[in-house]
Amino acid sequence: MEEIIRLFRKSLLEAFSNWLEKNKEAIGKWYESLQKQSWQDCATPIEIMGTAMWMFNMIADCGVLAGIGPDKVNIVEIRQGLDEQSTKRLLLMIQACMSLQFLPRAVANEQIPIISPKRFSLKEYIRQT
Repeated sequence: MEEIIRLFRKSLLEAFSNWLEKNKEAIGKWYESLQKQSWQDCATPIEIMGTAMWMFNMIADCGVLAGIGPDKVNIVEIRQGLDEQSTKRLLLMIQACMSLQFLPRAVANEQIPIISPKRFSLKEYIRQT
């Protein structure tokens, strides 16, 4: 289960990073600020869902009008100037991460070991390689 949750997290963060890069000009002055956000520190399924919702609200502020349901994404409008493909990919990853809400409470609150510059663990690195 830990590997699946880690995959959700990794895919969401990659989709968001890709979206930021593709829409750098459209985002404008907020780009630098968004790059420095601490959204990469999500370590539980609940934090991953919270991060996904934050990303959804952030792209809505940039001009994306969409709805997210348990089994699909309904895109109404993507503002001109935003990359459509990366936006759709990010919305699909947000929708997928929201399905983590159906995990049992004990699993949803469990920390997953994350290998990142801020939380490096030699034990986890050796275990994963």
